[in-house]
Amino acid sequence: MSKTMIISTVMTLLLTLSFPIMLFRLKKRVNSVKKFSANNRNGAILHLYGKQVKIDGSSLVNVPFTTGKDLEIIVTVTPGQHTIEGIFESTETVGTKTRNVRTEKLSFNLSVEAGHSYSAALYFYSAEERADYYKGRTGKTILEIPLTIMEDSDYIKVYIIVYRED
Repeated sequence: MSKTMIISTVMTLLLTLSFPIMLFRLKKRVNSVKKFSANNRNGAILHLYGKQVKIDGSSLVNVPFTTGKDLEIIVTVTPGQHTIEGIFESTETVGTKTRNVRTEKLSFNLSVEAGHSYSAALYFYSAEERADYYKGRTGKTILEIPLTIMEDSDYIKVYIIVYRED
């Protein structure tokens, strides 16, 4: 057998063995999120697509949280006004070019209600543009923060948008 054939066989074997393991981990994470949401239905559930997240000035050690299937941070907070702080990231592919955008550490106030699920993320399009594109199948826009970022002399406008998902 040639080296190429051996390498191909080993890679196929590795992928074949790792695929069920990855599916098992994803299913376990999805079940964990469902259980977390059921156990915390008296509060507001926040899906935060960011890093170095703080709620009301304190780290997540003081807040019930888990990791979602898209690796977002899911936290439960009490109803009312909260200050969310973190670094938000997103990636967009246009043709063959990929843009990775990361914000500086941002802080914003968010008012939430019990029994609802919210998501906060960085988007390349405004809430209105996204609603048009998805034919209104986006959540209710709670907060939209337009940001202008200068990256490699390209003018990039992004948005932090918080949706109420239910």
